[in-house]
Amino acid sequence: MKYNSPWIKVLNKRNVLKIVHENRPLSRSEISEITGLTPSSVTRITKELIEEGFVQEVGSEGKNSPGRRRILLDIKSDAFISLVFDVGVNVTTYGLGYFDGTVTLGGSFETPKAPEKFFAKVKEVFDRYSATKKINRVSLSVPGMVDMEENRILMAPNLGWRDVVINDFLKLDIPILADNEANLSVLAEKYHSEDMKDVKEAVFIVIREGVGTGVLIDGKLYRGPTYTAGEAGHMTVDMRSDKRCHCSNRGCWELFASINWAIQHYEGKLEGKNAIEKFASLKKQRDGRKVLEKLAENIAIGVVNIVNILNPQIVILGGEVQDLGEYFYRIIEEEVKRRALKDATKELKIRPSIFGTVSSNLVGAAVLAVENIIENVT
Repeated sequence: MKYNSPWIKVLNKRNVLKIVHENRPLSRSEISEITGLTPSSVTRITKELIEEGFVQEVGSEGKNSPGRRRILLDIKSDAFISLVFDVGVNVTTYGLGYFDGTVTLGGSFETPKAPEKFFAKVKEVFDRYSATKKINRVSLSVPGMVDMEENRILMAPNLGWRDVVINDFLKLDIPILADNEANLSVLAEKYHSEDMKDVKEAVFIVIREGVGTGVLIDGKLYRGPTYTAGEAGHMTVDMRSDKRCHCSNRGCWELFASINWAIQHYEGKLEGKNAIEKFASLKKQRDGRKVLEKLAENIAIGVVNIVNILNPQIVILGGEVQDLGEYFYRIIEEEVKRRALKDATKELKIRPSIFGTVSSNLVGAAVLAVENIIENVT
């Protein structure tokens, strides 16, 4: 691409907004130091961003010259609002995402199995919200592989969806975004977690009805050339298994590490009309501990393979297992350190997601919308 003067100005504007977003609040002089732009350029750019509603002045601190305090800049959290969806195998949750990467929950509905019926529900929710609010983006977290260039769900095995072109089913006059749920969870953690600020390599593992992984390499989310990177749930962990996965392979890790495995191997009765509700019931059972401990071991086997291949600094577990407590994570950590390459575990940290009531991938859907808005600033 030829970088003419107008285009350079656009790139600088996007970069300044991104810097403010990631380091807020900060002064114009700090922006100049970080970006290398002249103070006059920063003043011009921030003036435009304030006028366009992206940024606001929020106070002052210190002195950068006698008698003068530095004015601080922050983003306007309600400047742009996205409608975000966590598409679950059984239940879909939705809410409003804001320009600071936060989410307020709105509600949920049972996930229709047919794509056309699902996106009809999405349109209903959109119409309801857009009657009173200006929605700038719709952003979807999907339990499967998504070609983001074509906005196509390549495969969501546990939903039975293949080759679903989103824009064929959902026609809106605003951008529609979608990505894999584990990818979005990585984005959410990178954006909000203190221990992720300087991390270059990390893996987020979503444990639900299936198992998905999002991979951060050199500080960037790695999706792969055909958007299928990070599908560690479908790596073979039992070559002789006769269990067939939804992906059509046999012996996949998610057959042993998902909540479905735990439900199937618990001998008692569980309440609930779907896997997530039954697993929630299992976690409350006094005699359920043994099954959960074995689930932790099964999860650890896959983590060992991931650690040996990618050498991440942090492995984060989310989904339905993040609240299982210290004993669960101790089993995983001990098993990983016992089996994995010693040097690969020297600096390794394994922890649950920081997100609770609002899922990591729903927050990630909001962050995806934020990134898209910044990328399209002119």
